[in-house]
Amino acid sequence: MPERSNAEEERRRSPRFTCGGQAKINCLPSDGIILPATIRDLSLHGCCLDIPQPFDCGVRAEIIVRVNAASFRAVGEVKAIRGRSGAGIEFVHLSAGGKDLLADLVAQLARLQAIMNQLKSARREMDAESLRRQLEGGKLQAGVLSARFPFLRTILCVDSSEPDQAASEGQDRIMEAQPLVIPVDLFG
Repeated sequence: MPERSNAEEERRRSPRFTCGGQAKINCLPSDGIILPATIRDLSLHGCCLDIPQPFDCGVRAEIIVRVNAASFRAVGEVKAIRGRSGAGIEFVHLSAGGKDLLADLVAQLARLQAIMNQLKSARREMDAESLRRQLEGGKLQAGVLSARFPFLRTILCVDSSEPDQAASEGQDRIMEAQPLVIPVDLFG
């Protein structure tokens, strides 16, 4: 979600959460045209949509919002235009069932956001020394595996004339890895 100024944050009645989903928009009064939209974020009082054609501020529309298995219908009003394809919509009318569903959905998004913030915070708190120890442990583990399984550094020989001879003589068909070089003539 893009950074917002303090003034813009203060005018919000409820926090918005980044959210994926689909919407269908029918401008009021209805002309019968239903436009598809993609949900950018969602709150208890509105949403931000990516729309195929710009709307004017103040336009009212019936909106069907679908996020995961949840779906509700609302009447919304365009409050802000964001670039060429974004519209900030305020929900002006929702049924009681729609309000409950929206509240549950926003609560789930808030829980997910809190978990993500905890994970990000924990990752930032990992100090450089512990990160260095983990990386060195990975190198040590790779070295142990390489010594224990030397064939991990080898490739099979693919020569059609030698397989029968090598198999009859009991020789291993494993040889040391060679870098693959493919000459390319860029000007020819």
